Amino acid sequence: MSLIDRHIFKQFIPPFIFGLIIFTFSIITNRILMLTEMVINKGVSITSVIKLASLTLPDFMIITLPISFLLAVLVVFGKMTQDNEIMALKASGVSIWRLTKPALLFSLIPLLASILFSFYIAPRFNYFFRVMAVKEIKQAVLSALKKNTFSNKFGNYKIFIKHVNPAKSSIKGIFILYKIKNNAMVLIANKGYIVYNKKQNLISFYLKNGQIQNKYRSKKNFWLLNFKTYRINIRLKGLSFPSKNDSVHFMTISQLISKYNSSSDKNNAKNIYLIYILKKIAVPIAVILFVFIGLPLAMLSEKRSMFMAIFYTIAIVVLYYILFTSGLYFSIKTGFNPIIGVFGADIILLAASAILYIKASIK
Repeated sequence: MSLIDRHIFKQFIPPFIFGLIIFTFSIITNRILMLTEMVINKGVSITSVIKLASLTLPDFMIITLPISFLLAVLVVFGKMTQDNEIMALKASGVSIWRLTKPALLFSLIPLLASILFSFYIAPRFNYFFRVMAVKEIKQAVLSALKKNTFSNKFGNYKIFIKHVNPAKSSIKGIFILYKIKNNAMVLIANKGYIVYNKKQNLISFYLKNGQIQNKYRSKKNFWLLNFKTYRINIRLKGLSFPSKNDSVHFMTISQLISKYNSSSDKNNAKNIYLIYILKKIAVPIAVILFVFIGLPLAMLSEKRSMFMAIFYTIAIVVLYYILFTSGLYFSIKTGFNPIIGVFGADIILLAASAILYIKASIK
């Protein structure tokens, strides 16, 4: 590595780390705020919410690594242009391609890390997130049902339980009041048990040997119904979990390839597996493309500052994200060519970077 390469390479480290901290912190904070509804509505502890948020970190790193690298490219080459270092190097016969080499060398760090997170780490952590979230919500529901106390954490249902066994999810001495508009319903049962359905995000109360009392105030009607078994489903709001059809989110690249090779074209399953295989590749590839769009943009931009670098970074990433998600959604819903759909954003980014790169090289 030459003196120029080492000089440029070292300059990438501070802005890259700064960007990684800022962007990751921003995203993880936003996720924590979203998960606080679990604290308010479901009684999950703050400590558990922080643990859940930390499990989403690998999934975010797939995005924040390329973003942070783009910021570093804009900052480093923007500063070099502002300090006339680029002009001096060009006058000494150093081409723009020569300046690109240390950037490409440094890009291997976020590229390889992003591939590692995308291919293997993030899918496993996504699965751990679901397992822990299901466990915490179920535990919070059982904790909300305190002995000899009314619980108001189930929407329109007010629930009173004489005895709760959290280990077996069993309940005894159940009194449930359900009131909506002018309709009031009371359920009384000797015993029952609770089941959490993670696919539909439902809490189900299975009641045994009880009675339903219903009163229509406006019609002045009253009726009783004795039952041996009765089920009440209460949908939880805020946090939902992937169903069996969304299990691709928990698959590593090797598992997706195996599923793709063994699946048939029935229900477009083979195409879905291919789309998610390509998705894991498309985002890390953007790291390389960010070199060729960030470097010339920093050199051609008239205003060069950390603020402008962050502005350009966010603008480029937002545009890329819109194009990428649109192509992904279009391929999933319509069966459109997955290569074009998934890599469409990368292709557009490549075309834009080629134009800027040529323009900067002839300036």
